[in-house]
Amino acid sequence: MRKRLKVLSASLLLLSLIIPLTVFLQTDSGYDPSNIECYMILAGKDASADGSVLVAHNLELSGTEISMIGKYPGKKHRPNDRILFETGLQIPEVDETYGWMVLRISRSLSSNAVAINEHQVALAGGVNLMRDRNLKAKEADPVARKGVTGLARNVALVRSRSARESIEILGELYNRYGNAYPCGVGYADTDEVWYIESGGGRTWAAVRIPDDSYFVQGNGYRIDVIDPGDKENVLVSPGLLEFAEENGLWDPGKGPFSFRKAFGGATRRSYGNARREWRGIDLLSPLTNPDATKYEFPMFSKPDKNLTVEMLFSVLRDHCAGTPYDSYPKNGKIYSRPVICSPRVIHTNVIQLRPGLPPNIGGILWAGLSTPITTAYLPLYYGVKKIPKEYSISARSGGAAHHIFKDISVELLKNYNDNAEMVIPKFMSLENEWLKSQASIEREAIKLYLKDPESSRRFLTDYVEKQSDRTIKLAGGILEDLRNKADRKK
Repeated sequence: MRKRLKVLSASLLLLSLIIPLTVFLQTDSGYDPSNIECYMILAGKDASADGSVLVAHNLELSGTEISMIGKYPGKKHRPNDRILFETGLQIPEVDETYGWMVLRISRSLSSNAVAINEHQVALAGGVNLMRDRNLKAKEADPVARKGVTGLARNVALVRSRSARESIEILGELYNRYGNAYPCGVGYADTDEVWYIESGGGRTWAAVRIPDDSYFVQGNGYRIDVIDPGDKENVLVSPGLLEFAEENGLWDPGKGPFSFRKAFGGATRRSYGNARREWRGIDLLSPLTNPDATKYEFPMFSKPDKNLTVEMLFSVLRDHCAGTPYDSYPKNGKIYSRPVICSPRVIHTNVIQLRPGLPPNIGGILWAGLSTPITTAYLPLYYGVKKIPKEYSISARSGGAAHHIFKDISVELLKNYNDNAEMVIPKFMSLENEWLKSQASIEREAIKLYLKDPESSRRFLTDYVEKQSDRTIKLAGGILEDLRNKADRKK
């Protein structure tokens, strides 16, 4: 085994030594990839208020995982370097990979990461599609048990200079090696946003999000009618339509090809996924009056108002308050699983990508290390020289930030309606301060960058570390207040 590991590229070797990769393989921890529930929003540059490309993601697992952030430099690789997947597959490394900053869980890097690379290309996260694959699709295109896994998402990111290139690389990995983990994945850069779904071991389709629109995803197949001839906006696996027709997944006589109908639909009669899609559209495009009783929604939507980072924070925190589907009703009877903001979310983020700015300043990972209602979205500029220790992948920190936010979640959810005002407004107030000062911080960072890029990086590092310290101090005070309140009621 040691000889095998020696040939891995140094950066991935380090990560594999820190954590076991477990996306495909079951472990004694009880981790099951079929139970992953995530939520994602992808928004084009003309759909935002300032021309930013915006992507957002909630990662929902068991609720017990530890989240943290790491940053890794680019690397030149040796001719014999290989990447080892947890299925046993080994593939050649390329000559050079790019630096990246990643938000992930401690246990696995394979499918639970969101990230930005040094060219301001972002991995927006992914969603599990294993449960939504229909029976015919499973039989026609079984998963490749010895193929690539979610780790392939990261491989594509660190090799690409654009979102489209990330999609092309990931699609080629599926074509060449097969896919062990059917999923949906988003990539973005300062100009475009793309989304790809795998139908099984070999089939896949990808679409470009229109610049003036956004896309919501709640763990079911979402790519609907597509034209593979539209090469500017659609990419597909070789012979996709022929494969679908030959295997009874599509009948041309009954209408145009829909990837969603061909490969998905197994969970479509469950509101668990559909209602989360509805709620995102309901919040961002209320004038369209989407129907909460429907199971299917348009692939792309236009927002009623141009989107902001703050608006996406709000969506990620939503639990249908004020609707019949409120996850925390005042009568104490929970209607159903929380629609978007579940207590089982273990990291949450909004990524902001800006054209015309150096990647060190233009790319921001607004990151929270717990469920959105019990954390603040810390602005991590790509240019920081190091991650604040409480948030970093470090044996000394031991996931310090994650643990304190999770402890707040435990206390808050003992009585959500009684405790919410002690938590959420305080984190939002801090975020509002960061958003208001963002322009001035970036003006100073740009001024320093024009003189000396390294001094700009030091400035951003100092700024983020100070805000990290403030966040941890605020969180500590919130936790103490919640516990004191609980003690007084005993």
